[in-house]
Amino acid sequence: MAAIGYFIVSASRQARRLLPGRAYVFGREDGVDIPVQDALASRKHAELRWSDEHGWALVDLGSRNGTFVNSQRITQPTRLEDGTQMQVGGQVFRLHMLPPGGDPSSLSAQAPQISAQETMGPGFSLNDLATQGAAFTGAIVEGGVLELLQYFQQTGKSGRLDLLGGPSSASIWLTSGAPTHAILGTQSGFDALAILAKSPPPRFAFHSDAVVAPARTIQGSGAGVLMELARMMDEASK
Repeated sequence: MAAIGYFIVSASRQARRLLPGRAYVFGREDGVDIPVQDALASRKHAELRWSDEHGWALVDLGSRNGTFVNSQRITQPTRLEDGTQMQVGGQVFRLHMLPPGGDPSSLSAQAPQISAQETMGPGFSLNDLATQGAAFTGAIVEGGVLELLQYFQQTGKSGRLDLLGGPSSASIWLTSGAPTHAILGTQSGFDALAILAKSPPPRFAFHSDAVVAPARTIQGSGAGVLMELARMMDEASK
């Protein structure tokens, strides 16, 4: 199963993928993982630490000018969520989580002070978003739509997930991570969701805080819907 991708994006137009299981030190000292060339930064200023249970946390390493999470100075390890903003010295970073197959170039609109005409480090172009206005875009990977929905359940996002490149228009609306409405051509509701899970289009684009779905056609909790989809797909594979 493909994994969620973790990235930090800086105001200096750089993006870096974070690998769970290791730590990353910010600071001015040569050899640190994330150099911060700023007079307000200490030699070893702060550290990102991974926990299999809680994900990423930011820890201040006794810096002179402090470390901030969402504008609040931290005094103990502070858990980071998707979209959390961090300040190390005078530099600002933001943590982003992308679903399996997500395209890092589509993070540009959410990065602090990043222009859509710049690049986010080697290989990341910001000039070709698949869908104008999307929060992020990407390709459907082996785990398909079910894996995407697991990502939204974990991150609690609300918005509209458009599935692109198939023979019919397809969208899934989510509220706090739970699918509440789906359309595929003339189909709607869980039937449309089930077809998309079995035969997903090749690409996706997610629009955060999109207009509310026209009607709720998928009932139950997000976890319950995912369990039913997983059960249905298991039976189909036997």
